Amino acid sequence: MWPHSHLTQSQRHTQWRAVKDGQADVIIGARSALFAPTPCLGLIVVDEEHENSFKQEDTPRYNARDVAVMRAKIENAAVLLGSATPSMESWNNARRGRYELCSLPARVAGRPLPPVGVVDMNAEQEDSHHWKVISHKLHDAMGNALSRGEQVILFLNRRGFSTFIHCTRCGWVLTCTRCDIALTYHRKANIMLCHYCNRETPPPEVCPECGARTVRFLGAGTEKVESEVKRLFPAATVDRMDSDSLRTRQSYRQVLDRFASGETKVLVGTQMIAKGLDFPNVTVVGVIAADVALNLPDFRAGERTFQLIAQVAGRTGRGPKGGIVIVQAYTPEHYSVACGSRHDFKSFVQQELEHRRQLQYPPFGRLARVLLKGRDEKKATAKADAIAARLRAACDPQPGGLPCSVLGPVACPISIIKGSFRFHIIIKAGKPADLHALLDRADKELVSTGSVAVAVDIDPMTML
Repeated sequence: MWPHSHLTQSQRHTQWRAVKDGQADVIIGARSALFAPTPCLGLIVVDEEHENSFKQEDTPRYNARDVAVMRAKIENAAVLLGSATPSMESWNNARRGRYELCSLPARVAGRPLPPVGVVDMNAEQEDSHHWKVISHKLHDAMGNALSRGEQVILFLNRRGFSTFIHCTRCGWVLTCTRCDIALTYHRKANIMLCHYCNRETPPPEVCPECGARTVRFLGAGTEKVESEVKRLFPAATVDRMDSDSLRTRQSYRQVLDRFASGETKVLVGTQMIAKGLDFPNVTVVGVIAADVALNLPDFRAGERTFQLIAQVAGRTGRGPKGGIVIVQAYTPEHYSVACGSRHDFKSFVQQELEHRRQLQYPPFGRLARVLLKGRDEKKATAKADAIAARLRAACDPQPGGLPCSVLGPVACPISIIKGSFRFHIIIKAGKPADLHALLDRADKELVSTGSVAVAVDIDPMTML
């Protein structure tokens, strides 16, 4: 094992020393394991290479996948990037011959991929005349599975009970006073919580804007899904896996042990249950809101939606009983949802890469994101303008200009976090050398001041 956050300092030192002294033949760890002091490195395996979490968002900013490839090159070692849904960058490298593509077209024991049914939630709401968390199709599939003694996994990548509250009379929405984000209602604790700064406030009974008692709780998180399952299937034992319910190191193992033993019949959770779980008795997987990420202002939104559907679908049909997947979506016609429901990676890639090519997004170009944060909005805006002006001055069509484009500055999609105003500038370049040369020319401007923090993120994984 390699030192990680759950180990004590003494344990971390012991592990580091064992690797340094050559006592460990195999090292298993998180992204920092790429820096293990191995005396003779022969192979690096990056599992789920498409994962966003391989990119460290704090200084030093690095992507463990890219570090793995470079370290393997330096030490003349082999590197294996594994994924059922490869990133567009890795797939393009394989397509161009930079990587060797090794495919596993069949599942273990030759079992088929589970059939996927897509539910148009717009039509579902029209038929029901009210907002629903679980569709008729998913409800029926769950009922049939539970009656046979089988198990169900429900996935929703949102915590809490209701994702926001608003007044139906005047349209007021309760937002965080320190962040540009709506507060989420957590019913068990009976609080409104900001998921960025952890600010808590009691839920209001009347609208503070118009005084009407027309405050409504809308949207759904895992806590609400859990509550709805218990209402619909009172005899079934339900567990929830998210960062709110798993507070201790033992909680994760305890929940999985109950599910593995069959004590828990329905498991509700966020991203942490989307992959890696192997329970043959799971015959139904439900994706509550498959397209929840599609409306995010991020060019990777379609890719992440496809990956989510494909990864979650892999949690069922792993035993002789087989299984089915029910995907609920409000945009079922989107190619990421449609291709995901057909397990059609190649069709998805074809359409996704064409969109990327037209806009010169990775893998057809390189990006850098300059992020500015400051408590004084005017100073942050002025700093952003100065950086953007310096970057543009170094671009074509000026003599000796670099073939790059500069977008912004604009406020980030989440414009305020913890009281700091946030702005960003996006730089596009066809070649890494051009991108770095442009940043070098603006180097004097890309420096934090006492009032505005500046960070440069090469190959950013998030645009929020």
